Parts: sequence; C-alpha cells; structure tokens
Amino acid sequence: HERSLLRRALERVRPEFRAATWQAFYRTAVDGAPAGEVARALGISMGAVYIARSRVTARLREEIAALGEA
Repeated sequence: HERSLLRRALERVRPEFRAATWQAFYRTAVDGAPAGEVARALGISMGAVYIARSRVTARLREEIAALGEA
C-alpha cells in the first residue's frame, strides 16, 4: 500500500517541477547517487541538489498525506 501511495504521489507531483529539479531529486533520493556526482552531471551546485531534493521531498510528503486521507 505504501509503495502504491508513493508511486501515485510521484506521478502527481512530477509536473510541478523543472526537469533539473526533478532529476536532482530522483537521482539522489531514488537512485542513491551521490549529490556531488549529480551536481556535476546536471551542471549545478551541490547546494542546488540538496535544495531540489528537499523541495520535492516536502511536496511528496504533502501529496502522500492528501492521498492517505482520500
């Protein structure tokens, strides 16, 4: 059930973010890639990677809570 909620939340919030933001989040949080590696690959700072991950994670938590209440 939890995986299903997460999958639905990922699909619903994805369009809210720019491609680089989503990639920074996905590659670090889901794929487990190091932030430095992702930063280099995307041409952004490590700080930007951490901010992107934090923003997407916060939004996912909101969406999962809303889906859980539905």
